[in-house]
Parts: sequence; C-alpha cells; structure tokens
Amino acid sequence: MPQVESATASEGPTPPQDAWVVEFHRLLPRWESLRDSSKVIIPISISRVNQFDAARLDVEMSAMLKEQLLKPGLLFQYEPELDAFLEFLIWRFSIWVDKPTPGNALMNLRYRDERAAPITGKEVRTGLEGPGLSVYQKIFYCISFVGGQYIWSRLQSFSAFRRWGDSEQGTAGDISSPRGEDQEDRVS
Repeated sequence: MPQVESATASEGPTPPQDAWVVEFHRLLPRWESLRDSSKVIIPISISRVNQFDAARLDVEMSAMLKEQLLKPGLLFQYEPELDAFLEFLIWRFSIWVDKPTPGNALMNLRYRDERAAPITGKEVRTGLEGPGLSVYQKIFYCISFVGGQYIWSRLQSFSAFRRWGDSEQGTAGDISSPRGEDQEDRVS
C-alpha cells in the first residue's frame, strides 16, 4: 500500500476540477477557425491514372522523337546523354515556359503550385487555373527528373558493362573471404 501512495505523490499536484473546461474554452477559437477554413476549400481530384498516362505518353513521345532523329544502335555508347538532352529540351520548351508537357497536354493536365493557388469557394476549379510552378520548382523538376533519369540510365549501362547481374551472390549466412575461402577453412 505505501508503494501506491508514493506513485501518486510523485505525479505532482492534481489539476483543478474545471481544468478541461478552461482548456476547451482556450482552444475553441482555434478549432472554429480551422473548421470554418476547411469549408472554403473545394478540392480538385485529378486521377493518378491520368497523371501516369501523361507520364507514359511523354516517355513514348520522346522515344518516337529519338527514333526519328537517330538510327537505333548508331550511337549506343552515348544514348543516356542523348536521352537526357532530349528530355532537357522537352523540359525547356514546356515546363520552363509554363506550358504542359506533350503528354500532359493530351490529358489536359498541367503543373501548378498548389501553395500559391487562390482559394475561393465560389468558383468551380478545373485545375488549369492558378499560377504555374515557381522557378525553384521548375529547376528542381529538371534536376530530379532529367538528371535522375540520366543517372539511372548511366548506372544501368555501367552495371551491364561490369556484368553485375552475372556475378554469383551468396546467401546471408554464407560469408566468403575475398580469396574465396569459407569461414570454416580460415578457422581450421
């Protein structure tokens, strides 16, 4: 029984009976402002399928453009650089000048800055109005999308050249030394 008394004594003083009421009245204006502000926003629901279809159309169109400009296999060694250059050109003449990419245009989509979009509850929002991407967002898109695809493609060709897929891999329990000796051989 003394252990229970010491546990309650170490918790500190008990709050007054009306503490929850005081806290409720303190937080009520905040809650009402959040509740009222959520009534104003009319969400735009753009299907993810449309976004994926637009990205796939962009990939197909850049492949068709590359096919028209170059014969397949002619400059195989520089293919990642050429792909990156074509993607950069598409980015430069679409996203950089606040126009949709070819796939987005076919799907009637465009990139925009949701943080800067005006929030009015009176008009119907289609997703095409509002400001486009900021300069920083455009540059980040170029670096991540064009640069990311280039790095991925370069890594794939490097791994194929080094034949990383052909190397044998041991299981997690099979630890081998660099000379090919097993753990048991070194212990004996």
